[in-house]
Amino acid sequence: MKEKYNYINLKKYKLNLKWTLPIIIIIFILSFFGFKYIKTITYKNIYKTIAELSKQTATQLNLSIQEHEKFVETVVDSINKGYCTTEYEIFDNFANELSDYHLTRLAILDRNGNGITSDGYKVTDYPVTDEFFNFDEVYLSENRKSIISNDQVNIYAKAFYLNGQERVLFAAVDTKDYKEILLRRLYNGLGGTYLINNDGTILIDSFNAVQKTNINLYDYIVDKYDVTDDKKLITINDMKENIKNKNIGTFDITLKGDTYFAHYENVGINDWYVISIVPASAMANELNQFITITLCVGIFINLVIVSICVYIDLSNQMKSRKLYKIAYVDSVTLLGNENYFKEYSKQYLDSLEGNKYIIIIDINKFKALNSLYGYEFCNNILSTFGEKIEQEMPKSTIVCRMYSDVFAIALAYDKNIKQIVEKIHNTATSINIDNIMLHLNVSIGVYKIKKSDTDINKMLDKAYIARQQIKGTYGSYYYMFDKNLEDLLIKEENIEASMEKAIKNKEFKVVYQPKFSTKNEKVLGAESLVRWYKDGKLIMPNDFIPLFEKNKFILKLDMYIFEQVCKDLAYWKEKFNANLRVSVNVSKEHFVNENFIEKYVKIADMYKVDRKNIELEITESATIDKNIDLLKIVNKIKSYGFSISLDDFGTGYSSLAMLQELPIDVIKIDKIFVDKADLNSDQNMINYMVLIAKKLGTEIVVEGVETKEQADFIKTLDCDMIQGYYYSKPIEEPEMEKYLTF
Repeated sequence: MKEKYNYINLKKYKLNLKWTLPIIIIIFILSFFGFKYIKTITYKNIYKTIAELSKQTATQLNLSIQEHEKFVETVVDSINKGYCTTEYEIFDNFANELSDYHLTRLAILDRNGNGITSDGYKVTDYPVTDEFFNFDEVYLSENRKSIISNDQVNIYAKAFYLNGQERVLFAAVDTKDYKEILLRRLYNGLGGTYLINNDGTILIDSFNAVQKTNINLYDYIVDKYDVTDDKKLITINDMKENIKNKNIGTFDITLKGDTYFAHYENVGINDWYVISIVPASAMANELNQFITITLCVGIFINLVIVSICVYIDLSNQMKSRKLYKIAYVDSVTLLGNENYFKEYSKQYLDSLEGNKYIIIIDINKFKALNSLYGYEFCNNILSTFGEKIEQEMPKSTIVCRMYSDVFAIALAYDKNIKQIVEKIHNTATSINIDNIMLHLNVSIGVYKIKKSDTDINKMLDKAYIARQQIKGTYGSYYYMFDKNLEDLLIKEENIEASMEKAIKNKEFKVVYQPKFSTKNEKVLGAESLVRWYKDGKLIMPNDFIPLFEKNKFILKLDMYIFEQVCKDLAYWKEKFNANLRVSVNVSKEHFVNENFIEKYVKIADMYKVDRKNIELEITESATIDKNIDLLKIVNKIKSYGFSISLDDFGTGYSSLAMLQELPIDVIKIDKIFVDKADLNSDQNMINYMVLIAKKLGTEIVVEGVETKEQADFIKTLDCDMIQGYYYSKPIEEPEMEKYLTF
């Protein structure tokens, strides 16, 4: 294989051959003890090496299994939420994801083992046992023979109800896919890996020596090597007991004259274990030679010890290189991986002079290429793309594949960095694979490193943020991290660092903007709004609400504001006998879980607030989110006695058909239509919006009324309430009380 990864900063092999007579004499005297010490150190290194390899294999297998479990959870969750009502809808909705997750097929069966598969097979009398139906989490079977292809498969299963009928979802993965993870060539292919269950049954054998099923590893070792020695039997039994007790361990054992090093590591799934085995000939051949020579030729013990020490030193360097590449080299492109970039690019950049940059490159719509051309073809795309980037970069530039289709570059460049970006865009994106010419679209983020930068993760984050600015836009392919993004990042970091403390310190205050009757200008209700007073300074909602929606803190803030409103309503009822209706904003982030409303009910009931006096306000953008069953959620909210208002009416893209289906109580017409209205004409958009709202049978609130002329104009329309600065700005609870005394 071509060695592309030529910038790994490994030390050259070096031998220190400066031996003096005193040293030889000392070695001669301590040869026996030195031999034991060398053997101990070597075995420790070997133990550490094989333990790291085994842990990496177990981790990779665990991550692969977790991805499959998450996919099954996603499918069942979509069924439970009612997004899919038939087997064919389920198969159609998730057909594209099967290849992404390397799944062979989906199947839906009943308790009698009857059903269908996603690739059209009809299944009858499949031995569906209780293990598939009575397991709360996703169940992962051991490998078994597929009834369709006779290949060995592993089955992920989870039970669910479809149209009131109990069913189980199967997702089958070819066992060979997991075997590939275990096929890492340990020491030139001389080592290998077993995957066993808690009882020792061999599930996968990377050596391809075990052909039968249900073979017990412990019995297999004893039979294959005719183990009769009590000490060796105890070693094997200790491994057996440790695995039963979910422990990990490393040991060596001599069988038929050959020494083997083994490590067993818990996968973390189904009590499965990865057992990596490497013969001593692959890892410590020099030690065996040393033992033989020292036993046979005692007179040359000093020279043998020196030779073996040197050889061990070189051998350990070679092993370190192999481990290094396993940890830091991407197997697809042979470039450095994310671990390498994060660990070495900082010291590499520190060694350079001039302007230094980190560049992030993301291939757009790469999943579509995977679906169109397949996994292996797209691996060739990634490899060729990475190679072409390297060719276009200045000498010694670090180029790494971070993950998926994302690459990172660390370099110094004193000319206009746009030249580098254009090289990537114009040259590296044109790729010929198997006589198929592809023109890749990329999004590129560039961050120019400052002298004050010390954390490589933060530098990477800034390059990623720059890349995100261009992702999905038309006509541009790169973005340079600038002061605006820097200021935004600092601002967001400061906000996120203090948001939890702000809740605890009650820095978030509720203010109310009254709503007035268009007929007599009496207060009929109010809208609750949030203000953040940090260190005595006001932070406006536009500065923190979008961020809170992105990081999901809005869920906690909404609950906090709702409780404050309930407290005020309870107080106003007790002091003024007021039954004011207050609207409270509810972020659509809550709608991911339709049961969120039960928390609102609990809070309202705790303060003994009449729910009809609470109006939950949703934005029009929530009506077009395909992932939200808004009709179901609104009906549930209404069933608990709350009112529903639709904010920003007319500014989004919700269809009239959708609005007609939703049982909305109040429609709020946005300020933008008031500002654009011709006050001397009845041919305004707002006139038609009022007409539509009345046809839908809802109350109408017009927001943003700021002048007497606007107020007089709105009164001529068939509206119910007016809200705006002309009547009152948002005010705190004590000021709100003056509207409750008449």
